[in-house]
Amino acid sequence: MSLFAASSIFVTLVFILVGIVSARGSGATDYSMAGRKSTVTGVSGILLGSLVGGASTVGTVQMAYQWGISAWWFTLGGGIGCLVLGIWFAVPLRRSGMETIPGFLSLSYGPKAGLVAVTASASGTFLSIVAQFLSGAGLLGGVVSAGPLVSFSLVAILVVSFIFLGGLRSFSSIGAGKIILLYFTLSICAAKAVLLLVSFDGTPVSMPVQPFFSLFGQGIGNGLGSGASLVTGVLCTQIYIQAVFSASSPSTARKGAILSAILMPPLGILGMIIGMSMRRMGIVTEPASALSHFIATGFHPLVGGVLWGGILITVIGTAAGLTLGVAVNIVSDILAPRFPGLCGGNSSATATRCAVLALILAAGLAGIAGQGSMILKWSYLSMGLRGSGIFFPLVASVLFPGRLSPGMAAISGGAGLLATIMWPLSGLPLEPLFAGLSVSAAVVFLGIRYGRREHPLP
Repeated sequence: MSLFAASSIFVTLVFILVGIVSARGSGATDYSMAGRKSTVTGVSGILLGSLVGGASTVGTVQMAYQWGISAWWFTLGGGIGCLVLGIWFAVPLRRSGMETIPGFLSLSYGPKAGLVAVTASASGTFLSIVAQFLSGAGLLGGVVSAGPLVSFSLVAILVVSFIFLGGLRSFSSIGAGKIILLYFTLSICAAKAVLLLVSFDGTPVSMPVQPFFSLFGQGIGNGLGSGASLVTGVLCTQIYIQAVFSASSPSTARKGAILSAILMPPLGILGMIIGMSMRRMGIVTEPASALSHFIATGFHPLVGGVLWGGILITVIGTAAGLTLGVAVNIVSDILAPRFPGLCGGNSSATATRCAVLALILAAGLAGIAGQGSMILKWSYLSMGLRGSGIFFPLVASVLFPGRLSPGMAAISGGAGLLATIMWPLSGLPLEPLFAGLSVSAAVVFLGIRYGRREHPLP
């Protein structure tokens, strides 16, 4: 076994073992809600541990390598989304005592709005899981000569192990450590990239201002749509809101979200430095494997293995968190109301594990079918689907409680989701997310301005 492989396996095993130890004695509530005892760093660990993954690392380097600083939209938008979550939404969501976003909306508007929300949340988040599988396979492809089936299978096995060995409680415990490791890894890689660029004695590749040094290098609509998808998606994704629900108190939830808002954007800058430096030096590689290639060729095998293992843990942890979030949605918001035996205890945990297996299998197959695609595109689309179906009904329930009728809430979410999906078929230039959000916002405005509640809130 090479030094690179040995050191990367060591880092991966250490994090998995820490997760096992931290999850000992966990019950069903610990598995999905971390026992509602998470500290500020625990909340931030869950939030960033699931938000900062393959898209923020592998995907950012990939897009920076091809498009430049427009790759920053993911971590910049995610940081703004966390700030909005902390300032306006964390406290009322935590006080509700609910376990899922659809559950919160069902409490506000009834089961129809909850069903629309779970559809938007689950379908959008599934696309994010596919993005993590693409990132993991890209990492493995940069250092291992294996076919796509082997790469995606290895990613699936690691994700299943991570979830089954502790659920959200282990995720909270090692999340903060994972972010520290990620900062260390990307900082070292960015510093190395700058040193290599400064000492580069070849002919640098031309990088014009447009698109490489513009946030709108792929178009103004594309850039604003990417940022908006992150802001709305953060507020509408089960695992991110699960971090809030897991907090020990409402104030802890707020502080954890604001801490995440501070920590996330700089990670994107580090990724951009790596990708753009590689482009400038004329390093030719498969874009999805750019980060993995840089680590494997730019460092001593022992150091490179540790850094590569840190990135892999990030990707696997994010895939695990997103998968667990969708599984909780499926069990709590779809199965449990129809099969009351799944509502609590060990039965709920068993059903969640079965849902996890089904999701991972489906994501692996979708990843194999989507090889070679831009990772961040999957992430932006996934955030957009969630936001268009959930964002404005959620805003109305938090900021204007009791003002929007259940029927209009369900119409707002359903129309927004449908408009986002169907808009690309129109051939019009507006970004699909903006079309969906506009339709959803219009329905909410009309419902608040002219409608009356059909029944009082619980």
